[in-house]
Amino acid sequence: MTTKKINFSNPIWGHVLLFIAAAFFGGNAPMVKDLAEHGVSAVAVADFRSVGAAVAFWLASFVVKPEKEPVTWPVIGKFFIASMLSIVFNQVLFTVGISYTSPVNATIVATMLPIIAMIFSALIIKERITLPKVVGLVIGLTGALLLVLGSGKGVGGGGLKGDLMCLTAQTCIGLYMVIFSSMIHRYSVFTLMKWMFLFSAIVVTILTWPHIVAIDYASLPLVAWAEIIFIVFCGTFLSYVCFTYGQQVLTPTIVGMYNYVQPIVATILAVAIGVGRFGWRELISMALVFGGVYIVNQAKNFERTGRNR
Repeated sequence: MTTKKINFSNPIWGHVLLFIAAAFFGGNAPMVKDLAEHGVSAVAVADFRSVGAAVAFWLASFVVKPEKEPVTWPVIGKFFIASMLSIVFNQVLFTVGISYTSPVNATIVATMLPIIAMIFSALIIKERITLPKVVGLVIGLTGALLLVLGSGKGVGGGGLKGDLMCLTAQTCIGLYMVIFSSMIHRYSVFTLMKWMFLFSAIVVTILTWPHIVAIDYASLPLVAWAEIIFIVFCGTFLSYVCFTYGQQVLTPTIVGMYNYVQPIVATILAVAIGVGRFGWRELISMALVFGGVYIVNQAKNFERTGRNR
């Protein structure tokens, strides 16, 4: 069975897939927190994600076989660097960074990704920074910060070391989205991900091995195993499939803006399980975030239309 790389005729599918990816990414947070109560550290979860996704992508690659894609040693080297930026440095630095700062600070730092992506896009691939894009980014950022800071807990408890680690994590994923954009378009999702997660699984396992062997697996309740399975399959495998397909359709700046969706999903999930609330602040935040995404997307469409005239 051979498949061609999906070429969406309507970019709306890129937005749908990125929203699904952001929803799964956002759903990981409360489960990782709950797993910590069962003796499974966040660092160990990072290893489960890398190893589990590597197995899933390699198995899937035998079923969904793309057209001939030459994978030479130089290309494998690029896959390794891309893996370090987008998975190892991003996940490990952010996970460890959270332990040195407050969750609120970590979430605020994470909202910097769209701005970082836009700056790298301008410097590396010469994407224009226009006023509508800046306005859209500011509106989306305002919505995300309104949701995070409106919790009433303030921004206290954060540490500079943790904040810098979280910022470095966002810088790595932003750099990956820009410098490897051509490679992302050239190779199929499963070819990209099977190699990238293979390398990340090896490196992350080496880094986190003491945390892996320290877990008392026999005493883990069924709910903990269910959360691990969800994080690996939905929060990693499926989310990276959707995320990568979205990258093939939309620009790094728009892709980065979907990072604003994650705190909204986390809030909705908290409401669903009865540990959060949903009011006017949350509704306004959602409107600002999606409004910002719409403005940036329309600005990009206007640029594309102008070039084609």
